[in-house]
Amino acid sequence: MTKITKLQKIYPWLIIIASGLLMSLLEYTYTLLFSLFLNPLVHSLNSRMSIVSLYYTLISFSIAAMLPLINKIIAKISLSKITFTAIIIGSLSIWYFSHITQVWELYILAVIVGICSATCGTVVQGIVLNNWFVSRKNLAFTMGSFVSTIYLLIMTPVLTYLISISGWRQTMFILFWLTIILGIPCSLIMKAKPQDVGLKPYGFDKRSKRNTNSKTVNNSKQLKNLWLSQPFILTLIFFIAITFASNMNQLFPTYAVKVGFGAAIGGLMETIMTGIDILITPVFAITTEKFGGAKSLPVWLFLGLCTFPLLILATVKHEPIFALVSAIGADILTDIYGPGEQIFAKDILGKDFAAGYSYINSITYLVGAFAVPAVSLVYELSLNWNVVFILGIILLIIMLSVLFWGYHKVEYK
Repeated sequence: MTKITKLQKIYPWLIIIASGLLMSLLEYTYTLLFSLFLNPLVHSLNSRMSIVSLYYTLISFSIAAMLPLINKIIAKISLSKITFTAIIIGSLSIWYFSHITQVWELYILAVIVGICSATCGTVVQGIVLNNWFVSRKNLAFTMGSFVSTIYLLIMTPVLTYLISISGWRQTMFILFWLTIILGIPCSLIMKAKPQDVGLKPYGFDKRSKRNTNSKTVNNSKQLKNLWLSQPFILTLIFFIAITFASNMNQLFPTYAVKVGFGAAIGGLMETIMTGIDILITPVFAITTEKFGGAKSLPVWLFLGLCTFPLLILATVKHEPIFALVSAIGADILTDIYGPGEQIFAKDILGKDFAAGYSYINSITYLVGAFAVPAVSLVYELSLNWNVVFILGIILLIIMLSVLFWGYHKVEYK
């Protein structure tokens, strides 16, 4: 077996692992896991939660600002150089994180880390995997997300423990070394497309020899046509709806306390979501790969929709068991929020995937920054959790409609 043949079989799967780890080390650590540092930061910086939490707004805005540029940057500069630079700058920022004494320093670092996260995050992974895989593309999207699931499952308790025994500054310093040790080799592995290392996309020989890579949209006329196209609008609606629906799970601890179930039930709901994801994500990968997005995504979406009737039933009957079961459906929504989005966008946008996916994610990041506050406002205005859950049902019905229209009415490119 020649060296090229070995690389042809191995390298695509290395790309999945490398892209998943890069996304985890920068984007997921400093968005999803950063909540573990909030309370220690508030006390250490002698500030208020509302002031410190502006970090999230700034990092979301900086990621959103970078995403429309990602496709153009990748087309001009080696992806390895981009991700290597992001890891180095991101690591130095993380090191400086452990020394900050003022809130304004936190804000500046949020912007820098946000830019680095964008160049190693979800959009880059989606574009790269779309280029590297012809067959098993849905499996690739889901397994890329699964790498991050494993990372979050391990790092959440580890970081919690480290913060409790060593403090947030020492923990951040440990993250600096983790990012360097794992990030540098992963960045060197990353290639935007297989042709960059003299390979072909995975599954290339099993299908007709057509170019499956996404095209680059350069001029304003092309962009306008893309933005006004039916696939772009449908994908954007789908992304915004699942962003709001999936982010409702962040209110589970508050919900459990408010309705009288107690904080333990709220925490258990989150634990169930994390634990069950190890089982659900592989099944999601297998079914979407075997049956395709058109057949499998509506079924998964319907199962996710069951989350909200169960929560309504839990509230009305005051039975926490229904709330705990609903956490399974809530985890399904997180799978649709990740690889499910990539699968739908790939199917509907076709060769416009790279440009469309980056612009849609940019818009979604901006809107998503207000998802939890907006849903919280719905509760505060109604003082009724069932109103929130009815909103969730409406969002998922909209998504089911978008799936039907996208897969059955839109002509694929």
